[in-house]
Order: sequence, then structure tokens, then C-alpha cells
Amino acid sequence: MRLSLLAMALLAVGTPLAPGMASDFAAASREVAEIHYRNEAMIGQLAERFTHMRVDRTKQVVTVDVGKTDRAWLDTLGVVVEQNKAATDEINLQGVGESLKSIPGYSCYRTVEETQTSMDALIAAHPNLASKIDIGDSWEKLTPGGNAGYDLTVLKLTNSAIAGTKPKMFMMTAIHAREYTTAELNTRFAEWLVNNYGIDAEATWLLDHNEFHLLLQSNPDGRKQAETGLSWRKNTDRTNGLCSSDATSNGIDLNRNFPFHWGGAGASTSVCNETFRGPSGGSEPETQAVVNYVQSIYPDLRPDDLTTPAPDTTQGLFLDIHSYSQLVLWPWGDTTGLAPNGAALEFLGRRMAWFNGYDPQQSIGLYPTTGTTDDSAYGPLGVPAYTIELGVAFFENCASFESSTFPKNFATLRYAARTLNQPYKLPFGPDITAISVSPDLAVAGETVTLHATVDDTGLNRTAQPQAGAPPIPTTQNVAGAVAYADLLPWESGAVGLAMSAGDGSFNSGSEIAQLSFPTNGLSSGKHIIYVQGSDANGAKGPPKAIYVEIAHANEIATVHGTVRDATTLLPVAASIQIGTSVLSTDAGGVYSQRLHPGAVDMQVSAPGHMTEHLTAMNLAGGDDLQRDFVLASSCALFQDNVEGINPGWSAQSPWGIVNNVGGNASKVWTDSPSGNYANNLNTSLTSPLLNLSGYDEAVLRFDHKCKTESGYDYGHVEISVNGGATTPTYSEVLRCSGQTTWQSSAISLPQLDNQAAVRLRWRLTSDSGATDEGWSIDNVRLEAGGTACRAQGDLIFRDGFN
Repeated sequence: MRLSLLAMALLAVGTPLAPGMASDFAAASREVAEIHYRNEAMIGQLAERFTHMRVDRTKQVVTVDVGKTDRAWLDTLGVVVEQNKAATDEINLQGVGESLKSIPGYSCYRTVEETQTSMDALIAAHPNLASKIDIGDSWEKLTPGGNAGYDLTVLKLTNSAIAGTKPKMFMMTAIHAREYTTAELNTRFAEWLVNNYGIDAEATWLLDHNEFHLLLQSNPDGRKQAETGLSWRKNTDRTNGLCSSDATSNGIDLNRNFPFHWGGAGASTSVCNETFRGPSGGSEPETQAVVNYVQSIYPDLRPDDLTTPAPDTTQGLFLDIHSYSQLVLWPWGDTTGLAPNGAALEFLGRRMAWFNGYDPQQSIGLYPTTGTTDDSAYGPLGVPAYTIELGVAFFENCASFESSTFPKNFATLRYAARTLNQPYKLPFGPDITAISVSPDLAVAGETVTLHATVDDTGLNRTAQPQAGAPPIPTTQNVAGAVAYADLLPWESGAVGLAMSAGDGSFNSGSEIAQLSFPTNGLSSGKHIIYVQGSDANGAKGPPKAIYVEIAHANEIATVHGTVRDATTLLPVAASIQIGTSVLSTDAGGVYSQRLHPGAVDMQVSAPGHMTEHLTAMNLAGGDDLQRDFVLASSCALFQDNVEGINPGWSAQSPWGIVNNVGGNASKVWTDSPSGNYANNLNTSLTSPLLNLSGYDEAVLRFDHKCKTESGYDYGHVEISVNGGATTPTYSEVLRCSGQTTWQSSAISLPQLDNQAAVRLRWRLTSDSGATDEGWSIDNVRLEAGGTACRAQGDLIFRDGFN
């Protein structure tokens, strides 16, 4: 990142770490401090000392992680400094001298070796799609007497059976060692592409027509230090970066060491500083490896000046993923002047920021930086380059990563990948946000119905913070959409069919387009249908794709039926999986699906009901089978609509029951019954002990309004499976902040299957800044199925199948 995931303040030791030794020392105290700065100049002053800053210009607060010497330095500035107690408690959960997998709450992030194993597994399983390229060595590997070190390995993904020059995405992660989320996002993106080839139309065409060059672990030496529990940012260079006063501050900040405009503001000349830039631009082997490789895969399309744009036909993207600050950044980082392709860089940046909800801005918007990756990719080559800062906390817990950071940024990467053919042009056109075809398995010559949502409104409109930033760009009304079979819109020979507006005319920023698509002329087998939208300015957006399969009638079996409630026999809105096909019932509980012959399993599920399974259903060509299901209700193991007697809650002060929280006229539990919640709270509402022996498929449902100071004060939903212990251990399953309206949440909790000592907890944490209405909870219900639940039901419907 330009910043770092974890804390700056490292732990003081008396002697340097020997090569290869894990840290073995006692942790000094660390705290998250909120600094009330006086002016913009002070942001730059703070940036020279701290490697990670979150800047809230509305509150005029900079949030940083500090140690004792930092706190003393801040005192000399005469600024108001307050501790964020909740965040401080969270960062001090990280153990020292432990492996990454043993750090509580962080098991979702792979180590360097586990990342390498995952890479090798993809290559072994899909050698036609995946390969790896050794692009250089880490500092330790090149240094006699050092650790064993590592190869810097790029995972290259493309369909090698399709030759020719293809647009390229280079994405690097974990250049700052302690930023755990980034390499995991990159690795999962790679796994999605490869494992869904031939299954998902988007993954398939992206690999057929593009190349993905993914450097999953960009700083493996430093990452190994971070995996011991150290808050390590830099590489481990003990020659150019030897810090005689603190061995845990050895190394070079690789994201200040890149050669383009190296050596200016926003990087330190002090060897012990976290942003130490090194003795010269590109001095580090890791930096050299990335620069040489990037220059080998992208053509040089612009001179190294600050004024000449790259052609708008430039292909490919460069992405450097960091954490955390919730930002999408583009060049330049060292000047407020716009990059020559600034308007196009901003538009794609704002499109990506619409998916993850992060603030889009030119890199200098936070404060100046030099020697960074994105400037060194765009500056010499002209390829559009971005830094994305993931996440919401100094220590991104797995629950937050899985439920928010990963899905938001996975969607961001998928959108970015669809623009690779013309990243300076396609983002100006509307996106296809949804696409469907019915039936997706068609008899040869049959007409299928195609629907697509064409949307030009998906643009993050958050203003840039730097003075003189251009006005927020505008979007247009949708003007149309065109469908293509098997050829991308820009491929030679592509012939499109115009779609019509579902409401009769294209005249708004978002439209439903439809088409009766003829399949005559399509051979048996899978075909990709692409849809591309256009807007009132004539801009065409990135395409989206879906499969349609053609077969003869005697090669198709049909399964259909209804799903009803076992008690009322009324239709149920259910989700049905038949083999690999997933579909939903209509308003009458009816479903129908065409399939290939063979043995398939069925699974039918619906909210508030137990899931039913039908295994090894044999289908023959030409079959038309009716399979009706009745679903029994799940068992409520704990519920409270807050209108009656307390079912056993333990409520820490100030949790209480009130009426009429905005948007909800009934009684609710709230952490702030007397008005806004207080500062520096850590207070909980905890369920009684619950026994889930014999139960499975537990789901926690509740309504809530989490109106807290966004990004600073949080509601945490937590569970414990040793709830009977004197001090139960809790894990987080949901986090909320800044939620201004009532929402309904449903959390699947397979970790509670057959657990005999369960507790649920709603916990509010607040810092020392602004306060708000607070967190309100209503209609809590923990439901589950399983043998214990079925034993309570009607035997007639116990198997769920009629």
C-alpha cells in the first residue's frame, strides 16, 4: 500500500534479529491514536513519520498506530491525541512468536508456503490454463549467509490453446508484509478464474481472451517476519536497510523504492523509518524483478514526461493491492497535476470504487508519495495503474474479510478484468450488471429469452480531497444493448442483435433490455452470449456473458414441480440446486429445469425451513419428471421479538429496551436507551446458554439498525461454542457501522452444528470521537434443523418429499 495494514510502532529489542530467527521478545504497548490535526500541512508532517494513516477531513482526525516514542513526539506538536480503545484492544490481540495460522481469528489468510502450494495445485490441475514464471529472487535468497529466501513467482493464467497477443492484467499483492488480506484476495481471484473455466461464461471468456499475471507474494521475506507476529512492513535488507537501534525496523519500504520519480516527498531518508526509500531507486531485488517483468509484458506507449498521454486504445491494467484505508488511487502520487490520461484514469477508478464503496482519488489526495508502484507502471509505459487499499481495520478479522472486504473487491476485480481490451474507453459506457437466459439448455432451433440489466449509474461520486481536483464526472442515459453469439463485440465477424427496452424505451440511467434470441444455426454444445450496452454519448461499455447450451430433444431431461410449506401447504419461495444448476421457484412455488441425462442430486432450501435432499436421481434423455417437495419449518432454539418476557438475555449497561427507534414502531433492544451512546464503550447483550446437540444448519436472523459513526464505532455479532466457560471465547460473524436504515440479516452458522454450549453476543465498541443513535436489535431468532428438529415434526412429512 501507500500505507500499511498493521501498526507502525514496532517492538523494541536489545539485539538485532539474526538471519532466519523468529522474533522472541515481549511486546511493547501499542495503541491506535486519533490525532486532531490543525491544518493540511500537518497531514504531510504526520505522513513523514507514520506509515499508515486514515484521514477523516470532515472530523479533522488522523488515525494512526503509535508506540511510546511516537506518543512522546506527538506531545511536542501540541495536538489533541485520544486513544481509540476498541481498536487498540484489537491490534493487541496479535500474538508474538506464533505462526500465522495460530493467531486467533486470522486462519483465513494463507502463509507464503500455503500460497505457493495453492499456486502449484492450480497448475497441476489445469496446466493448459495456469503456469508460473520465476521473475527474480528475494533479498534473502540473493544474500550469502542470509535466510533461504524465495523466488518471486508470477502465476500466469490464460487459455494457452488460444494463441495471439492478449490484453494483460498484472496484479501484485503483499508488497507490505503485514497486509494479510491482499494476497488472499489475489489468490482467490486466481482460483475463481481457473476453477470456473468452462462452467462460468465470464471466467471462461476472460481466460480465453486475456492474460492474468499475478504476483501473489511480492515480499515473501518480509511476510515471513509478519507471520511470526511482527508488525513488519519492509523487506529484510540488512545491508542497505540495517537499523542499528532496532532490528525489527530493518529493511527497505519497497513501495518507496520504485524508480519513477524516486527520492521526493512522502518517503523517508532515515533507515529505521517505515517508509525508508533505500539508497537509490530500484536498489532492491524485489523492486528490480517487478520493474523488469512489467516492462517485458507491456509495450512502452508514452514518454517518461508528465504531459504526453498514452493512446486511448491502450490495453491492460496494472493493479497493486494494499490495506487498509478503503481507497482507489491512480497517478500521480507526487504532484497535484493531473496525469495525461487523468480523465480516463479517474473514470475507471470511480467505476471500481462503485463496487467496493471506497473513496476514489488521485494518489496525492491523501498526501504526497514517491517511488511507488502505480506511478512507475503508468509513468514509463502508459498502462493504466491503480492502487487499491482494502479493508476496515488495522487487523482485518476473518469475519469482516469474508463478509465484506473479499466480496466487494472480488466484484471490483471482475469488473476491471472485463475492461482490459480498452480500459481508457470501455468504463465510459454502461455496465451489464445482470444477465439471464431461459432456458439455458435449449433444443436446437428453439428461441430463448435473454434479459440484461444495462446500467450507467454505477459511478462512485465521492469528491476528491485535493485542492484543484476536477469536478465529479457525469454519466448518461442508456441508449441500447446488443447481443452477440460466440464472438466478442470487437472481434472480426461479430454480428449483433439489438435488444429492446423492457419498458418500451431506453430513456434512463438503468434499463432492462430483452431479446428473443434465435438458436437456429448454433451447433450442439455450449455457446457464449455476450451483451454490451451503449449510452446517449455513444460510449460502449464492457460486455458481460452467459452460457446457453444447444442439444437435441432426446438429449434433454426435464425436472419440474412445486415446493410447499409442510404445515400450511402454501407455496414457498425456495432455492433449488439440481446437480450444478441453481434456480428459484416462482411466486406459486413452481420450478422447472432442463438437464443432461445422468444421476444428479437435488437440494431444496428456503428461509425458515429445513433443507431437503434427494440423492442420485437418475435422468434419461426425454424424461419429464415431476418432483414436489414439502419443507418442514426449522426449529426456533432462541427467539425474541422484544415484546414479551426477557428470554434470558444478559444486558450490560447501558443496553436496554425502548420504543420507537426511528423506522421501527415496536420495542427493540438498544445500546443507547437514553439517547446517543457514549465514547469509549465496549458493552454487550448476550444470550443465555443454548444447547444445539442434534441440530445443524443453524441460521441466526435478526433486524437491526446500526447507526454508529461510520468507520469508527462498530456493532459486532459474535458467537461462542464454549459459552459455559468462565470466560467464553467469542468469534465475530458480522460487523456493522454507519447503517442508517433498518436491515434484516441472516447469518448461516455451520460452526454451531451439534454444539452443546452456545452463546450469542451483540457488542458495541466506540472510540473517543463523535457519537450517534446507536445499535438497535429486534426480532432475533436462532433456528436450526437436524435430527433433533425432525424428531419434533410431523412424521408424514419427515422426509420432505411427496
